[in-house]
Amino acid sequence: MGRTVFMAGLLLAGVATASVAATPAEIDAGFKRAMTDAGTGRLDSAIEGLRLLLSETDAPRIRLELARLLLRTGDNAGALALFREVYLDKETPQKVRRNILPYIEEAELRVLRIRYGARIVTHSNPSKVGEGGTIYFNGIPLEYQPPAQKEISYGIEPWFSAEKLWQNGYITKFHTSARLFEEDDLRAGYFRLAAAKQVAAIPGLFIQASVDTGLSLDSSYVLPTAESWKRFRLSDTMGVGLGGQAGYMFAQEKDVSGPFYRAYVFGDWTFQPDATVFGKISAETLRSRNDHYSFVSTKIDFGFNFRIADIQLTPQISWKKTNFAEHGTFWASHRRDTTTRPEIMISSDRFEWNGIRPEVSVFYEKRTSNVPLYEYNQFGGHLNLRKLF
Repeated sequence: MGRTVFMAGLLLAGVATASVAATPAEIDAGFKRAMTDAGTGRLDSAIEGLRLLLSETDAPRIRLELARLLLRTGDNAGALALFREVYLDKETPQKVRRNILPYIEEAELRVLRIRYGARIVTHSNPSKVGEGGTIYFNGIPLEYQPPAQKEISYGIEPWFSAEKLWQNGYITKFHTSARLFEEDDLRAGYFRLAAAKQVAAIPGLFIQASVDTGLSLDSSYVLPTAESWKRFRLSDTMGVGLGGQAGYMFAQEKDVSGPFYRAYVFGDWTFQPDATVFGKISAETLRSRNDHYSFVSTKIDFGFNFRIADIQLTPQISWKKTNFAEHGTFWASHRRDTTTRPEIMISSDRFEWNGIRPEVSVFYEKRTSNVPLYEYNQFGGHLNLRKLF
C-alpha cells in the first residue's frame, strides 16, 4: 500500500512538473529555433515548433510567423484564420494591422477573396447638363435648352467583387456595381468578368482577357478586350509600368459600336514610410460606325496618398482631353472637350469595424468645350463603406 501511494505521488509530481508554463526565455529560445529552421528550409519543423509555442503563449509575433509559414506551405485557410485573428485583436497596434493587410489579401486570393460595399452619393448635376444657350447654324441663332434639369440628386451605389488565384497560376475576377437613383435615366448597372495570368518567362508581365458590360436606359454596351501590362521595379520604393488594351464595343446604339484601343503608362514612388505619389497617363480611341461618336482622348491622373496620425488622405486630380472625329454641321468644327476633376478621399483606421472601413470623398468636375452646349460642372461626394477582408 505504501509503495502504491509513493508511486502515485511520483506520477502526480511528474504531471505537475510537465504542466509548468514555459518561461519567457524558453519561449524566446524556442521561437529563435523555429525561425532558424524556417531559414534553412525545414518548414515542417518550424511550423511544429511554433504550434507548440502557441500552447504556451498567444503572443502575436508567434501567430503571425506561423501564419506566414502556413501561407508558404499552401495551408491558405489556416494562414488566413491566424492573420484575421491578430488583425481583429483589439490589442494589435494600427501599424501592425496595416502590415498584416497585404498578407490577408494574398491568403484570401488563394482561397476566394470577396469584397463588397456601398457608396452613398450626391451630385449637384448628375445628368451632366449645361446651362443652355445659343448656337448658330449658317449664321442663324438657335436657342438650345438641356434635355434634363440641373438639380441635386442622391443615390446609392452597391458593389461586389470576387477574385480567385488558381493552382495553374490563373486569376479570375468578377466585379459588379449599380447606380440606384430615383430618376430612371440615372440608374445603371455594371459587370466585369476577367481572367489574367503572369507570363512565367517574363517577370512582371501579365496578360488578361475581360468582358465589360454596362446597362442603362439608352446606352447599354458589351466590351470584350484583351490586355497586357508589365511593371518594372526600379527600386524597393519605386516602380513604373506600361500596358495596352484592345477590343470591340457592341453598343445598344449601333452607330456607337466599333473597335476600341487604349495604351497607358503608370508609376508610383513611396518617398516616405506613409507617403506615396502615383500617376498614370493614358490614351484611348473609339472608332465608331458613325464618326459622330468616334473620338481620341488623352488622360492624366496624378495624386498623393499619405497618413497623418490615424488619418489617411488621398488628394488627386485627373485631366482629360477628348477630340471627336466628326466635323459638326452646326458648329462648323471638330468638337473638343476638356474635363478636369479634383478629388480628395479621407479614411481612418479608428473608425474601422470588423474589417469594414468608411471612406469619404468629395469632388468637383468641370468640362469645357469649343461647343458650349456640351459644357457642364458638378459637385459631388461619396460615403463608401468598404469591406477590407
